[in-house]
Amino acid sequence: MNNEKQQQSVLSEEKIDELLDQFLEEFCNLCHNDTDDASAPGEDEDHNHDDTDDNPDDNEEAADGLDEETADDDDNLDDDESLSEDDDDDDDDFPFSIPDGEITQNAALSVKVEILPPIKHPREELEKLVGCGDIKARIDELIALSMYNQKMSEFIPEGTHKVSLHSIFFGQPGTGKTTVCKIFGSLLRDAGALSKGHVVVCTRGTFIGALYGDEERAVRQVVEKAQGGVLMIDEAYLLNLNNDKDPGHLVLPMLMDMLADEKQRDIAVVLCGYKEPMMRLLEQNPGLESRFPNRFEFKDFTYDELLEITRRRVAVHGYHFTRVGWERYKQVLAEAYQSHDSGTWGNARFVANLLERIYIRHAVRCVRQDTDDLFKLLSLTTSDIVPIEVPRQKPRIGF
Repeated sequence: MNNEKQQQSVLSEEKIDELLDQFLEEFCNLCHNDTDDASAPGEDEDHNHDDTDDNPDDNEEAADGLDEETADDDDNLDDDESLSEDDDDDDDDFPFSIPDGEITQNAALSVKVEILPPIKHPREELEKLVGCGDIKARIDELIALSMYNQKMSEFIPEGTHKVSLHSIFFGQPGTGKTTVCKIFGSLLRDAGALSKGHVVVCTRGTFIGALYGDEERAVRQVVEKAQGGVLMIDEAYLLNLNNDKDPGHLVLPMLMDMLADEKQRDIAVVLCGYKEPMMRLLEQNPGLESRFPNRFEFKDFTYDELLEITRRRVAVHGYHFTRVGWERYKQVLAEAYQSHDSGTWGNARFVANLLERIYIRHAVRCVRQDTDDLFKLLSLTTSDIVPIEVPRQKPRIGF
């Protein structure tokens, strides 16, 4: 009898890798089939813009391809902002409470952290993102492995692959790290790897207090609030400044010690930041290398992807460009994109800032013209579109 059990156990362990490969393949095929059934986001808009380019019209009142159909993509935002407003209220629909964002560093000082609630349809939100092809594929693999472990644990608890959910997000500002992190937490919740899926967003200021011991108190509170979800530390490399007396050096070792506890399995930690300083952080803290095996690199958006983000953002507010207005916008964005500094480029944030300037000029023009025509009130014309400053690196002073 014991020999039979041993043979069954050995056989199961030998087939576990084969089963994993089959499961991953079926999972990825399922995700791609679901995506293929629906038209790609922005596909209709691109077609309309092509028509516009083929039929130029100097009439400022002739609307461009940003029509009413585009407004259906009101939640397709790809910078470091939250998702749609409807998703912000999702915590009311889940059978668990979301913690408050107050962290007490000491009796006299408290700080606030941002708590992002889970979302209802994370798979749909992931597929809607502009670009991020590699990110989507890597997340699919990690989610599939988590689901596979859930299934295998029912048959061979000791034979499942150990899955670390802790991850590092490399990327410039405005490449979608916070947005993806929110989706990531909800996907892990749906896969059964996390119990809640909310995201606790922290920075260096969350942990560094004024008194000795503030760091440990803050770390313990943050870990407690992130239980069941994702703990995201933005610009994590700032906890590793070139100063041996800097208290930031205490934070990550404390965090790793707490996460080493077997009870701390219902949490995923995501460290975010620019690639080069994050790589230095890993080199100077060898323990992090093995604790954070999942690496996601968020690449800068292409010019065409920034145009698609523009289309979706404009549609959220019901605006539309006139034909020549759209041509002027593309020219302004192209000039900024071609001359940008890769070290300071804001990606989708630059688009957001450019559009905010356009909206302000548009509002001033409409008030001066005293128009009551709704179509004109929502039409962005060439006179509304002006360039904004493209961020540059400041020159270093000294030797």
